[in-house]
Amino acid sequence: MAEEESKAEDGQEEEASGGKSNKKVIIIVALIAVLAIGLSVGVTVFLLGGDDSDVEGDDIEIVEEPVKLPASYFELKPPFLVTFDVGGRQRYMQVHVSVSSRDMSAFDAIEHHMPLIRSKIISAYSAVKFEEIQADAGKLALQVKTIEVINGVLEGEGATQVENVFFTNFVLQ
Repeated sequence: MAEEESKAEDGQEEEASGGKSNKKVIIIVALIAVLAIGLSVGVTVFLLGGDDSDVEGDDIEIVEEPVKLPASYFELKPPFLVTFDVGGRQRYMQVHVSVSSRDMSAFDAIEHHMPLIRSKIISAYSAVKFEEIQADAGKLALQVKTIEVINGVLEGEGATQVENVFFTNFVLQ
């Protein structure tokens, strides 16, 4: 019996020492898992976070697209009236002109320089042949010439230029 008791005590010691061994293994595995998770989080933050001090040293130019403002329109009043001498007969052209721009300061400049603009436009219109402006191509050429005259005056004065010219009423007689 003594032998049985000593074997029983040895079995209990083995169970006890085996239990301690299992606890140690579990603690080591858990510690390794926590370290692995911490290491992976640290590497991820390092790789994705980046360092802003490196970006400041580089010459990176950020280009923003300008916001395109809506077009505004301005009517040049009074209408332009030009006379032509065609085959001994007096002919007339009356044109109502409107301009468009995306900058309101262009309209202020046009209004301020209206006498100069009107004089140059009338001179340009008088230089055109009556037969040419009767065709659509001639009217388009007249619009282009009008844009050139207005923008030439505005450019000379350092003002914003107009984008387009519209003939809102075009009468040939």
